[in-house]
Amino acid sequence: MEKQGNIGYISSMREGRRRTKIRIRNKSFLLRRRNEYGTFTWSEGRMTKTTSLYREMSARVCLRLALDEYSDLKSKGMLRWKAYKKNRVSINTALRTIGEAIMRLRKRRVEAGLFYLVPQADRAAIQVRTHLFSMPLKEALRKRRLELKKRKQLLDAYNNSQKSTAYSNVVSLMRASVKRILFYTLSSVVLGCAIVFF
Repeated sequence: MEKQGNIGYISSMREGRRRTKIRIRNKSFLLRRRNEYGTFTWSEGRMTKTTSLYREMSARVCLRLALDEYSDLKSKGMLRWKAYKKNRVSINTALRTIGEAIMRLRKRRVEAGLFYLVPQADRAAIQVRTHLFSMPLKEALRKRRLELKKRKQLLDAYNNSQKSTAYSNVVSLMRASVKRILFYTLSSVVLGCAIVFF
């Protein structure tokens, strides 16, 4: 019988209050699970680390709820309150900061091209859509590459059309200006000759 060398075995598996710990010989591991939102403890499902997708979703929901509350208070006459006038700058700064954070997170998500956020009818809910949920990883990554390539081509075509439109607008404006200057110059020469000779 051959001796199997260095194969680990689970000597103990304890579920504590906060974590599930696995001991294999002289090493121990914390058992966690991970999904698109972050890393969770195995036993409790408590989130220990978040992803940028989760942070963007929570920031979007917070901003949406804050703007709903703002518009509700605005309809009740908040703009005339002394407390609002005193803290207006800090409120606007906070809303702007949240919006900028959302735009940074969105830019990174769109560049990666894996996840799409779809707002729900419920104001406090956002649905995540991705090809990873409906097909194998290889196919999903291939489809993502094709979508990113198509998006880049469309963006390049749009930017080139804007440049050509802007260029043609500038050229037509210059032609009109040159015609106008030429007309004024010739008419002033004719008028000057008429004054001198007559």
